[in-house]
Amino acid sequence: MSYKMNGHEITVNFPVASISLNKSSIAFTDSLGKNKQTFSKRVEALQFMKWLLSSNK
Repeated sequence: MSYKMNGHEITVNFPVASISLNKSSIAFTDSLGKNKQTFSKRVEALQFMKWLLSSNK
């Protein structure tokens, strides 16, 4: 599944096992391994985290 923001696409292979938020970066572990995404604003990181949580059912 993909998440699109400001012309960028982030691919996530569900299920997500863990999520960690630090300022404007999110580290998560999906079915393919560990990933880290850095956003320009904390609000964008929080929106991505909410999407991860809502899509991980």
